Amino acid sequence: MKKNLYLKIILLLIGTLFYFFANFQRTAVPGAIFDTLINELSVSAPFVTTFGAIFMYVYACSQLINGVLVDKFGGYRVMFAGGIILGIGAILFPMSSNLFIMYLSRGLIGLGSSTFYLSIIRELREVVSEKNFGMAISVMLFIGYTGGIAANAPFVILMRHASWREILCVIGIIILLLAFIFFLLSLKIKLPEVKKNVKLRILPFRLVLHKRHNRNLFSFACCNFAIFYTIQTVIGKKFLEDFCSLEVSESAWVLSAMAVIAALFNIVNALFCRITHNHRVKFLKNASVITFGCLLTLCLLLIFSIRTKYIACIFCILAANASLTSILVPVLHLTNRKMISGTAVSIMNFCFFTMVGILGTLTGFLLNIFTPIAKENVTVYTNNSYLLVFGLFFILSVFEMYKAMKLSEKY
Repeated sequence: MKKNLYLKIILLLIGTLFYFFANFQRTAVPGAIFDTLINELSVSAPFVTTFGAIFMYVYACSQLINGVLVDKFGGYRVMFAGGIILGIGAILFPMSSNLFIMYLSRGLIGLGSSTFYLSIIRELREVVSEKNFGMAISVMLFIGYTGGIAANAPFVILMRHASWREILCVIGIIILLLAFIFFLLSLKIKLPEVKKNVKLRILPFRLVLHKRHNRNLFSFACCNFAIFYTIQTVIGKKFLEDFCSLEVSESAWVLSAMAVIAALFNIVNALFCRITHNHRVKFLKNASVITFGCLLTLCLLLIFSIRTKYIACIFCILAANASLTSILVPVLHLTNRKMISGTAVSIMNFCFFTMVGILGTLTGFLLNIFTPIAKENVTVYTNNSYLLVFGLFFILSVFEMYKAMKLSEKY
């Protein structure tokens, strides 16, 4: 019995490593290699931002069915399948220069990456006591988020010694090796039987979306998260290099710092909210005002061409301000019946990453409206291009604030 428990813990640790690499893939492409992809593939910004968008669309849509898959097949089976799919996509992407194959591989990476979060939480509940469950989830999330940290500065530093293709190829091989070890260990434990009666039902989705408070919360949350995450994974590093004249390594460290702050502030925001007597909705309203202020400041700096490195501080504020999952999930559990609260969380995750995909796609097209400048084989986008992008983000922040003000403390 004890041996069985240890094996399950090892499997969960491997699952957490899968989650780490999923976050690495989500953040590294195209963000850390934006210029490299433009030069190597001889394409414009919309084609490059599509690498991120495809991942987000597939990841988002998968959130709506993963809960059912985990309930039906169990977390270990879903994690193993996800690891195989992630590994295949992770190897396929750097080995090709054909856009169609590269887009297909990003879809595979998004599909594989989407399986780990719910699977790990489901199986953690079986091996960890209720007292330690929250701490176990926090540790798992933090390890996963470090993948986003590694995808910027450490990845850029590694590229001084090897090409991005070689690095990503090695990562893909490691993922497949972990999947093989996972499979061998899973043979030694008794997996739960497949529940044939578990099916995808439309009713819980209808009940969640019928509530106006849920719709307002999803609208606020997806705008708040998507603005930060599009900066983090698509345009932030490139913007710091073009507009603020930061070196590649400097901009990468800023993005890594954003990932660290985002990881830590999920805990900090929850603690601060608790200290202030759990006025969660008031906290969310304040967050919307902060996002609005940050985006207004960025637009003004672009309009007056004030090229300050303090923009990095604004990015870090947005990272802290978008780390609200530890507040949003309790609000959903308080405002929805237990039978549909899980569905509500999956819909919120769907909204998160769908909006990131949409913003990533629009960012690519907006950057290309004004002709970029070529400087030493590097494509540099103009102030007008970035003003269009951050102007869109600013309009979204106004909508976000409007929706936040409609939220109610009366659960």
